[in-house]
Amino acid sequence: MYLWIHLVFAIILVILISLSVFKQNNFKIYMMISRVTYLVFLITGIVLFFKAYSRDPLLAILKVLAALLFIGMLEMTFAEKTKGRLTKWMVISLFIALILLFIIGLITAGGRPFI
Repeated sequence: MYLWIHLVFAIILVILISLSVFKQNNFKIYMMISRVTYLVFLITGIVLFFKAYSRDPLLAILKVLAALLFIGMLEMTFAEKTKGRLTKWMVISLFIALILLFIIGLITAGGRPFI
């Protein structure tokens, strides 16, 4: 169940990130809502970490580090967007990091919930 919640909020976060990065006006509300989704990620991620750690400790630690790196990149992107200095390379690198995070997450989960 935690895995599904984690996955659903990941999809919601992708939508919120896209809205906040690509929208010209009133994008700050999407930034704030995406920050609230971090709370759900933290709670479900902690539960999932202990389950994944018992199966593959190295991969679980890699997933946590990748997730923290992604959140840091996202916050830097939000800061640059607020200041009006957002570049297309920052957006591209953010979405590449997101794709890599999803891949690491699927490998860590053993392909679930899709299997």
